Amino acid sequence: MKTLPWLLAVLVLPGCIVFDKKSEAVSFHRFEAAEGAPTKAQPLIHVPRATLPASVRRPAVVLLAPGSQVLIDDAHRWTASLDRLVAETIARHLTREAGCPTVAETPDAPHFTLILECERFEVVSERRAALTIRYRLERADGSAVAGGTSACVEPMADLAAPAFVAAQSRNLTKVGRAIAETVRALPASQFPSR
Repeated sequence: MKTLPWLLAVLVLPGCIVFDKKSEAVSFHRFEAAEGAPTKAQPLIHVPRATLPASVRRPAVVLLAPGSQVLIDDAHRWTASLDRLVAETIARHLTREAGCPTVAETPDAPHFTLILECERFEVVSERRAALTIRYRLERADGSAVAGGTSACVEPMADLAAPAFVAAQSRNLTKVGRAIAETVRALPASQFPSR
């Protein structure tokens, strides 16, 4: 009698198991940026998380396309939070291009803070990725030392997450170069000190 429930369970349960043959493997993305070692000690630059439009702050890659179209690709995700990835990528470009050390956490040493405000992170007409970032270098007291806006557009191979990530990587390279140029133009007398 005890074997009857087991026998029924063995016969019924396999019909409940569903294998989803449409499931895709998940790909993880980050922006490309070559590492660079600092070539000088000053100025130390603290690069906190970037401010991003709310619509793209998700684990999945979001493509904001023309015509108010929003494409969320759950099969393509970021390796970390997007605000951190943008900041880390720009920090790597800044170190490589300007030679100055960068940190993600607030340091005890005298430093500048680089404020990054991303105003545009989307797809525009004709399959192009657009990125607009306003940046500001501040002293510890919050006073601005320098700043600017960098607006970039790069072509995409197709309207897909990998092409968008590649195009935005190229855009972030341009932004990093623009910020590095701003930092290189600062006279040493403006560098923070104790």
